[in-house]
Amino acid sequence: MRIALVCPSNLLFMPYVDNYTRILKGCNKDYDIILWDRFHIEDEKNPLIYRDAKIGHQRGFLDYHKYYKFVIKILNAADYDKVIVFGLQLAFFLKRVLIKEFKGNYIIDIRDYNKIVNYFNIGKIINASSFSVLSSPGFKQWLPESDKYVINHNTQIQSTKELAELKDCRNKERFTVAYIGSVRNYRTNVELISSLKKCDWIDIVFHGEGYINESIQEYLDLNGIENVTLTGRYNREDEENLYLSTDLVNILVSDESINNRTLLPNRLYNAAKYGKPILALDGTYLAEQIKKYNLGIVINSFDDVEYKIKEYMDNFDSKSFDTDRNRFLDAVMQENRQYRTKVEDFTANTEDC
Repeated sequence: MRIALVCPSNLLFMPYVDNYTRILKGCNKDYDIILWDRFHIEDEKNPLIYRDAKIGHQRGFLDYHKYYKFVIKILNAADYDKVIVFGLQLAFFLKRVLIKEFKGNYIIDIRDYNKIVNYFNIGKIINASSFSVLSSPGFKQWLPESDKYVINHNTQIQSTKELAELKDCRNKERFTVAYIGSVRNYRTNVELISSLKKCDWIDIVFHGEGYINESIQEYLDLNGIENVTLTGRYNREDEENLYLSTDLVNILVSDESINNRTLLPNRLYNAAKYGKPILALDGTYLAEQIKKYNLGIVINSFDDVEYKIKEYMDNFDSKSFDTDRNRFLDAVMQENRQYRTKVEDFTANTEDC
């Protein structure tokens, strides 16, 4: 059996592809990764690598059409039995060949909302798949009803033994609120900064590189704000220490877009893993999960955010938090185990797994 994984970007930006390749390797399956080298960092001599003249994430409809033609050429030339397609955009372009040539033998993996979902019958391609993978159950809010959905959360946690020990932070004089990851959501983060700029017991830190870093720094300089630091890009091996050195994880995602309202970011799982409560905005699926499992503070506005942080930290119950984060991660790991079983079944000869 030979399987093709069709990726719309560099693997550096698609860590969840490893969720499939680990299983395929464990099942001794032959597979190829067809990918779009958007940042010109792959081996250009590899015939499965597509590279255009642009460098960066941003691409348009015509760019996708050119990549689609490259993918079709490879699929037609090779004898693939099954296909795994990542993203709604590629699902749109490959819909005919998937249904005609691979009906029941392909997976659609969906990690983000894209408006292209409004321009084709996504329900038809999902129902013709072996199954379709969602990184957030919240995506079902904008996807058609189907019994083909399987959840694969954006975390590699396999046991609660991996969880960091909780520390009692109630007696601390200063607290750190940290954003860890690619820095986004300028408006909400500036609102947080503005509401806490005169607070003498909270430090706000942004770890990571993003397209709004410069804009935030300009805002800090213009307003003479001193309790905020941007540290820039960090190495992946340093991420654990960044979480362990903070007291509250900033996951302030507004409800102004469909994607924001329904996604579950990596920081949710990391915060639970490292035993750190979360600061989030109400009105999202993320906020629903935080409230359901008591994983932190959910605010409606920034008017009294300083008071809410102080109240939460003064009354933080580490034992209850530990129980609830275990309850949350148990549910996550259960869904990820179901995902693994489905992918193993997809490979057909599961006795090799």
